[in-house]
Amino acid sequence: MKTTQQTTKWGSINVLIAAALLLELTTAVQYFSMRRNITRQLTEMAQRDVSETNHTAELKREVERTTTLMLPIVERYTANQADDSLRLYIEQILNQQHDIVGFDYCHVVGDDGLRDGIYIYKNDDSGKPIEQHIDFDFTRRSWYSEGIKGNGFWSEPYMSNYKVILMCTYSAPVRDEQGQTVAVLGADVPLRELSALATQIYKNQQRSLLPIILLHAIGLILLAFIIYRSIRNVMRLQAVDAEKERISSELLVAHRIQQAMLPKTFPPFPNRGDLDIYASLTPAREVGGDFYDFVLRDEKLFFCIGDVSGKGVPAALVMAMASSAFRLLTEHESAPEYILAQINDSMARDNDYNMFITLFIGVLDLTTGQMCYCNAGHKAPMIGSLPLPIKPNLPIGALSDVKFSAQETTLSSGTTIFLYTDGLTEAENNTHEQFGQQRMQTICTDTLSQTSSPKSLIDRMTEAVHDFVSDTEQSDDLTMMAISYNKMQSANSNSYHIILPCDVSQTPRLAEWVEGICEDAGFGPTTIMQINLAIEEAVVNVMKYAYPNGSEGDVNLEAVTEPDWLTFTITDDGRPFDPTAQGEVDTTLPAEERALGGLGIHLMRKYMDSLDYKRLGNRNILTMRKHINK
Repeated sequence: MKTTQQTTKWGSINVLIAAALLLELTTAVQYFSMRRNITRQLTEMAQRDVSETNHTAELKREVERTTTLMLPIVERYTANQADDSLRLYIEQILNQQHDIVGFDYCHVVGDDGLRDGIYIYKNDDSGKPIEQHIDFDFTRRSWYSEGIKGNGFWSEPYMSNYKVILMCTYSAPVRDEQGQTVAVLGADVPLRELSALATQIYKNQQRSLLPIILLHAIGLILLAFIIYRSIRNVMRLQAVDAEKERISSELLVAHRIQQAMLPKTFPPFPNRGDLDIYASLTPAREVGGDFYDFVLRDEKLFFCIGDVSGKGVPAALVMAMASSAFRLLTEHESAPEYILAQINDSMARDNDYNMFITLFIGVLDLTTGQMCYCNAGHKAPMIGSLPLPIKPNLPIGALSDVKFSAQETTLSSGTTIFLYTDGLTEAENNTHEQFGQQRMQTICTDTLSQTSSPKSLIDRMTEAVHDFVSDTEQSDDLTMMAISYNKMQSANSNSYHIILPCDVSQTPRLAEWVEGICEDAGFGPTTIMQINLAIEEAVVNVMKYAYPNGSEGDVNLEAVTEPDWLTFTITDDGRPFDPTAQGEVDTTLPAEERALGGLGIHLMRKYMDSLDYKRLGNRNILTMRKHINK
């Protein structure tokens, strides 16, 4: 490999030396050739000047004499306005003169600015005179402007507008009887000798350039290899730069799209005194695989944090799918283990790249502080200064049809939950030491002992990580989210409790219990009737479906009144039955055309403001809430 590089190097140097020598040789040949040609041309011009001097002087005298003899006759025709006779006379003189190829006759331009002039010249093919109106501004020509001043004027050589030839014009003024100049008569004389000399010089130059061109061509061929290699390298570099710029631009757009998918407004619920959230995400690259999200529905906070294996664009795409699935499922699902199971099935179905996600999902009931959560291989969140106990479920996408186990805990007022990805604890400094779990827990304890503010906790943690890693390049995405829960205590809240056996005949007792609670909450008769009907339908459904065939069991009902809400919680230990999973009933159809069942659930949805079901262990839990309008 080294020998090949040296050969290429010396080959390029030899080509450059040969090209430089050829350039010097070409310059020398060009110098001597031009010197010889110039000497020859000067000699020819000197000889031609000697031979042409007499001819030129004789031609000058003949043209001036002819023009001078023509002036009296031209002046007489002009005075008599005999234009036709004037033209015939000029044509006659033109036919008699061999050295004059044309006559210009132009009237002097007056105050009106009108220009009138004719040009009579010999046809190159037939030799007959041709008359043509002068269609250019002759007043700008020297033969006109100088011709009206004196007795005669020879112009500088110029290229004719009507004949492709170099010529000079001798012009003289045409005067009237008072001696005033009324027109200019010009005689055009071709400079055939000068044109022939110029042509000869051009041909000599072309002949002298031929060997130089050949030498340049040889030089270009020798230089082509270097030029080709240089262009190819430049094009390769340009293609690489363009590709890098395109990728950078696309990654910037992807970064903006990814950031737009995450909640960025903090605090997200400024009107709520029981909840405060703050989060941050710092990707290691333009895009990353970490994500967080939270949704508030039916006085329940659904929140999650996840970390996709890998980095870059593939991880970002998987992150986008998981985040979208979380948003979609939390619209109608309340159990975190079911949400995880459905996300896992969708991710594992087409997981050709064997990517997986560690994901934690929690559902916090803001009215009670009860939190149901499920973990899929993610780091355990911190509850205050201690890790939350978690079960070791598999990560998302590893296997399909995985059963995820949910867990429960109750948060006391003032509790802060801190969630994070492994980019925090595995952040390394320049000695490859990791930030670590213990350092993270110490910062949580110290910070939460002073404040429960989620923003303060994350700002302090971010500052600590940056101080620890210093200038070391970030190797993994860093995501953190903190949730502070403060249960709203109300002096006006009341709770009620009743247990009913699995017997439909107990519904009058239930109605009396519900009416008393609704009256205490301040509802009117119509609303009380609607709430009573919705609760009765829910309890009867439990007795019919959770305890079929009259099996033994109890229905436990709890009601809580707060300043703005009345909440009913119905629990039982019967078979799983989720009324929220039932489809809507088309009440526009006649009763005989509707399918059996579903009307009671329709009434529950219609008369209550929220309806939520979850299965915890062997228990069914149905929560129904009604807003108290004051």
